[in-house]
Amino acid sequence: MDPVAFSLRHNYLTQDLMTPVRIRDAQVSTDDAADGSFLPCDALWDTGAMASVISTEIVYALNLSPVSQCVTYHAQGQSLVNVYMVDVILPNKILVRDVQVTEGHLSGFGMLIGMDIINLGDFSLTHKNGNTVFSFQIPSTHEYDFVKQIEQGIGAKKNRKNK
Repeated sequence: MDPVAFSLRHNYLTQDLMTPVRIRDAQVSTDDAADGSFLPCDALWDTGAMASVISTEIVYALNLSPVSQCVTYHAQGQSLVNVYMVDVILPNKILVRDVQVTEGHLSGFGMLIGMDIINLGDFSLTHKNGNTVFSFQIPSTHEYDFVKQIEQGIGAKKNRKNK
């Protein structure tokens, strides 16, 4: 699979990572991402969430049928919730198929993207010059290691001085 990616830039330090997404029932048989079966909404990216969640409003709008139930753990305790299978289109037309999501009470956005989707690729967040740049790609293609990059940069500076 060739990598596909998107970047989101803000000219300020953002307090959340919100992107537009489109969601549909995974049972839809068409491969056409422009077929009209996808519902647009905003998604909050949350590295502290193990799994992705969709709002009750999305469940109703797509007329989804649960595939199972599970217990979820959250700040208010735990809940028995419905589980659904959906397809998600991330920015830049990145299609993620057959995502198992739970139903939750979300406020101000229709989907919470958790580590189940984030772990499919590379996730980067930088804040140079007070600006936020969030970038994501699927699949993972290389390793980011800031310590290694700094050490290599210092080594390169020392070598230039010794010449």
